[in-house]
Amino acid sequence: MNSGTHRSRDRRDVAGLLRWYPPAWRARYGPELVALMEDDLDGRHPTVRFRASLVVSGLRQRARSAGVAGDGAAPELQVRAGALVVLASWTALVLGGAAFAKLSEHYDDAVRAGGHGLSVAAYDTVVVLAVTGLVLVVAGVAVAAPAAWRFLRAGGWTAVRRPVMAAAVLSVGALIATVGLGTWAHHLSVHARNGGNPAYSGAFLAWAVLVAGALITWTAAGIALARRLDLGTVSLRIEAELAMAVAVVVAVTAAAIGVWWVAMARGASWFLAGTRPGAHPSAVTVPLVILEGWLAVATLTAVYGVVRITRAVRTT
Repeated sequence: MNSGTHRSRDRRDVAGLLRWYPPAWRARYGPELVALMEDDLDGRHPTVRFRASLVVSGLRQRARSAGVAGDGAAPELQVRAGALVVLASWTALVLGGAAFAKLSEHYDDAVRAGGHGLSVAAYDTVVVLAVTGLVLVVAGVAVAAPAAWRFLRAGGWTAVRRPVMAAAVLSVGALIATVGLGTWAHHLSVHARNGGNPAYSGAFLAWAVLVAGALITWTAAGIALARRLDLGTVSLRIEAELAMAVAVVVAVTAAAIGVWWVAMARGASWFLAGTRPGAHPSAVTVPLVILEGWLAVATLTAVYGVVRITRAVRTT
C-alpha cells in the first residue's frame, strides 16, 4: 500500500473523530480542526490518548451546545436541558426503586418479628413518592404533547425514529420475557424463586437488564424528542416547575430508603443480611451500599438539573 493511500486513510480516520462534536459545530469549525489535527500528527497515526482527548472535547462541546454545561446557550435552552437532566435522574430513581422493591420484599414479616415501626413509615413514604413522581412525569408529558404532535406532523419522525424503534423493540422483548418468566416462576417454590434455582436467577437477572434497557432507551427517545420541540414560554416554565418537583421526589425518596435501611438495621438486621431471625449481623450489605450510592448519584444529578434551571430563570 503506497503512502498516498496511507495518508488518505489517516485523513478519513482523523475526520471521523469529528462525529463526537455537534453537527452545527462540525459544519463551522470541522475543516479547521481536521487541518490542525493533521499538522499535530504530522503523518503519525492517532494514538489512543489523542483519540480520547478528542472524544472528551467533543462530548464537552455537545454538552455546551445542548445547554447542559456552560453559559453560552440561550436561557430557554438551559432550562430545557436542566429539566431533561432531572428526567434522567428520575429514570435512575425508577431503576433504584425497582431494586429496593426486590431487596425489601417481605420486609413486613421481619417487622412483625421485632423490626422497627419507622421502617414501615419510610417504606410507605417511598410508595407515595413513587406515585407522586409518576404523576409529575406524566403531567410533563401532557404539557409537551401538543408541541410533540406538531413536530411529528411536520416530518420530525425521521429525527427520532431510531431511538423510538429501539425502545419499542426492547419493550416487546421485555414483555415477552415477563410473560415467560412469570409462567416459569408459577411452577417454582418460594425458595427456588429466591436464589434456590440458579437457572431462574440467571433468567431473572437477564430480564431485569432487559427491562432496565427498555426504560433507559425510552428516556433517551423522550430526551431526543423533547430537545427538538418548540415549547412556548408558559409551557417551558411549567416543565421547569414540574422538573424541580420531580427533583424533590428523587432526593426525598433516596433519604426515605436510607431511613428504612437504618430502621431495619436497628430492629431486624438479620433480614438485611439474609440470616436467621434474631441474629445480629452487620446491616451494611453490598446490595444496599450499591443502591444508596446509585440513589446518591441520581440525587446529585437532579440537583444539578435544578441548578441549571434556576440559574437560567434568573437571566430571563
